Amino acid sequence: MSVSSMVQIGNDTVDLNKPCDVVTALRKVKLSVVTGGIAQTVRLDGEEVTFTKANLTALNALIAEYETACARASGKTSRGRARRARWG
Repeated sequence: MSVSSMVQIGNDTVDLNKPCDVVTALRKVKLSVVTGGIAQTVRLDGEEVTFTKANLTALNALIAEYETACARASGKTSRGRARRARWG
């Protein structure tokens, strides 16, 4: 039995092997949630997750993960991100 790399993200069906397409679909989900959508459902690897404003941080983390994969697939290198130090 083969596992399909096609997943449902919001209203889009995308291939997990094309991380840039995944990023685009996830950004659509985020836009929908942020602009007042009640919730959006994403199905990845047999798991179903419903994103709402309450777990927007998790959605942002997922987008960042696929943005990194997209950059690698496109041959772009990561410059890294500046880190903030907080002194108490």
